[in-house]
Amino acid sequence: MNSAPLFAQQVSSRLEIPDMGIWPITAQIKRARLVDGDLIVDWDDQKSSRFLALWLREQCPCTICHSDITRETLIDITDIPMDIQAMECRLDEMGYLLVTWSDQGHASRYHPGWLRANCYDDWARAERGHTRPTWGCDFTVPEFDATGIIENDDHLYEWLTALDSYGLTRLQNVPLEHGRVAHLAERIGKIRSTNFGTVFDVVSKPDADSNAYLSVELPLHMDLPTRETPPGLQFLHCIENAADGGESRFADAYHAAKILKEEAPDIFRIVTTVDYCFQNRAVDCDYRASGPLIKLDSRGEPIESRINTFLTAPFTHLPHEEVKAALEAKHYLMRLLNEDRMRVQFKMAPGDMVAFDNRRALHARTEFFPNTGHRYLEGCYLDRDDLGSRLRMLERAKTIAKDATR
Repeated sequence: MNSAPLFAQQVSSRLEIPDMGIWPITAQIKRARLVDGDLIVDWDDQKSSRFLALWLREQCPCTICHSDITRETLIDITDIPMDIQAMECRLDEMGYLLVTWSDQGHASRYHPGWLRANCYDDWARAERGHTRPTWGCDFTVPEFDATGIIENDDHLYEWLTALDSYGLTRLQNVPLEHGRVAHLAERIGKIRSTNFGTVFDVVSKPDADSNAYLSVELPLHMDLPTRETPPGLQFLHCIENAADGGESRFADAYHAAKILKEEAPDIFRIVTTVDYCFQNRAVDCDYRASGPLIKLDSRGEPIESRINTFLTAPFTHLPHEEVKAALEAKHYLMRLLNEDRMRVQFKMAPGDMVAFDNRRALHARTEFFPNTGHRYLEGCYLDRDDLGSRLRMLERAKTIAKDATR
């Protein structure tokens, strides 16, 4: 097998994989073998991967099974026998895995970089199991210059990586012009429109349909818990902030979950399993949704929160004996979030923009006094999957550029 670092070996082409990803070869296949119909791949770093035959057959990248234009599946997967077996496997001269199937002798060719990146053995899942760092009052919010983000994809990548990791970032030197928040958000993806519009103004007004449009103190919360899938990202651009008060506060719901799990496991169990109800009370719409205050993934790690105390709706689905415990657990969580050890606080200056994960970083505002000066922010929302997509596209471009210079 040729192990020279050829570009063709290092980076997958569209015709070699069942997706559009870029899969550098981080380990070479030493040998492949069949065990009870499954495929065992032994790597040159002493690790092994076991692939279920049906799993591997569904991912066949050939032009019969996947479109070479869209990379979407062409075949009806139910035509693949559930008991399909690999009849033969070997490596070609490029180190790719060749498999012949019991399904009408169909043959598949698999890119080693793709196989390595997508194997699901215990060691691989452990390596892939990323846990985001959590933060409290000693957190230094990552700051970035907006000019570089607008003009340079490397700066954009640094910003989005921090936003994905910590759920809270602060941009400076954003031009004091209407619509700039949308311009920056669209560097990531398409703005999500809601009942507040596409770009919304955060300013005190007499006909307010949200507490955000009053001058009162806002407690820590997420926006739109009343939606089946609340917006994933929020952007707030400060254009004016001359009024006394109006400082911004943030707390990490993931950090709260970590503390609850250690200090109050019974409370942790309730807020991660009981559905809490939310309802908006606007004149022209009536959205309602429910879910745990903190949602966990299959590993027991927090993946989102649904916390808001001014849009709560009454419990109607719990028996009487469970309502008291659910309410007490919510109060416990909110008291924890408001402890000094949990919060970061600062006053945004004109030209600042905060970008944060709306389903993780809870935000609040101290009371401000309109008679002392004007306070005006513009905001918008994106979905989380836009962030993930943009990051992957930037990583793909960086990989291609790096390998093209080899």
